[in-house]
Amino acid sequence: MNDEGLSERQRYWFDHLKAAEQSGVSLVAYASQQGLKVKELYNRKSWFIKKGLMAPSAAAKDFVPIRADDSARCCVHLANGVRVEFGRLTEQLIREILVSVGGLR
Repeated sequence: MNDEGLSERQRYWFDHLKAAEQSGVSLVAYASQQGLKVKELYNRKSWFIKKGLMAPSAAAKDFVPIRADDSARCCVHLANGVRVEFGRLTEQLIREILVSVGGLR
């Protein structure tokens, strides 16, 4: 990861992100302490990660990107023996369905 050749503005954000990393506090806390916009810090960090100048945080490795597929189907087997299958539904509707069938005996 070579950070040479950054513009003055890029260097400004890069240095802030490195300082936040070394401080051990969250970007939200760091932004608050420094009077910065947290959204800007996250946007800049994302840019530096894409350019290979920063590594993603350890927590970022826990997320798995998903891709919506029109033919995707879901089947859920509940502990009460109920089996639920559905295709494209909103997250809210899925939650409501699972709560409803979870209460069945």
